[in-house]
Amino acid sequence: MMISKIAVVGAGTMGHGIAEVAALSGFEVALIDISWDFLNKAKERISESLNKLAERKQISDAKAVLDRISFNTSYDIAKDADFAIEAVPEKLELKRTVFRTLDTVMPSHAVLATNTSSIPISDIAEATNRKEKVIGMHFFNPPVIMKLVEVIPSKYTNRETVDLTIDLAKKMNKIPVSLKYEIPGFVSNRIFIRLLQEACREVESGEAKIEEVDSTARNKLKLPMGLFELADYVGLDVVVDIWNVLVVRGTPDVNCSMFKTKVNEKNLGVKTGKGFYTYPAPGKYAKVQLPESSKVDPARLISLSVNEASWMVENGIVSAKDVDTVMIYGFNFPKGLMEMADEAGLDKILKNLEDIYSKGYQAYKPTELLRKLVSEGKIGKGKGEGFHKY
Repeated sequence: MMISKIAVVGAGTMGHGIAEVAALSGFEVALIDISWDFLNKAKERISESLNKLAERKQISDAKAVLDRISFNTSYDIAKDADFAIEAVPEKLELKRTVFRTLDTVMPSHAVLATNTSSIPISDIAEATNRKEKVIGMHFFNPPVIMKLVEVIPSKYTNRETVDLTIDLAKKMNKIPVSLKYEIPGFVSNRIFIRLLQEACREVESGEAKIEEVDSTARNKLKLPMGLFELADYVGLDVVVDIWNVLVVRGTPDVNCSMFKTKVNEKNLGVKTGKGFYTYPAPGKYAKVQLPESSKVDPARLISLSVNEASWMVENGIVSAKDVDTVMIYGFNFPKGLMEMADEAGLDKILKNLEDIYSKGYQAYKPTELLRKLVSEGKIGKGKGEGFHKY
């Protein structure tokens, strides 16, 4: 199937960014939202972004790209579209309503994708009469800059739809990572929350201070931000929402009250000007000042997230290379999580997991894959093989 026109539903931060990416890639785009106020703001933002790209000589004609996007409050402009991407707020019933409407309006060959970061694709697909043509296509913010797209099939999605979506992501100049089947939080948010959970456990158990955890993340692991700093940047309300989705859907929890306490206090991070750190003003981010040295062990800090990634590899959901691609292109990590684990030593990762697991934290139970690699002496870069071969 050839895709020539793409419908995007939702003109907010993600939606208008996805519409711009599609138009930049040569597609005709129909951008739909419930009010002209939202649509006009989206048009302004897209225009500003395209003008900046033109100033930098990254595109030659901003107007020609903008002219490929039509704006409307009516779904009728999607009736000849080949592919739809929904980017409305993370509310299941709202998404199901959007999908019911798209299913009615769009031609029978059209694929319907959701940009959800946490809601199961199958739950959305069930609102349509084309369940096999519904898929997750999770972009990262801001879509114009971030390269990663997670492609997530539901239990109904057919192979043709998966292949078409992967191909579309590549045509949009994105790097797709395709999951074998859907799991709560996909790859990105499962690992993100696991990183935060271990950071939280270390602080709440008295092992380390917030600034020490973040110093290790930034200065030893060379991450762009500390973990608590990143949580502030994302929004602590968003973090707690994702965390709850994972736990409700059966992911073993790690007891931690710090994040919920901040949310209850309405200290949501950068957006409110205060979270784990204080910022210059609400919505104004400034890099947090951190100590240069820290006693926090990098191998311990990444242990839970590595175990989670190992579980995904063990179950054939994604490969170790896929995990690394997600963290590099979705979170701007300088290198992949699995490569970091191989550098730290999988024996050290395993030792930390066993230590924490022995203290009653069920989520830290080491995977069979991790135990197997260590037992075979495949403990990382130093031995020439771990999750990767060197």
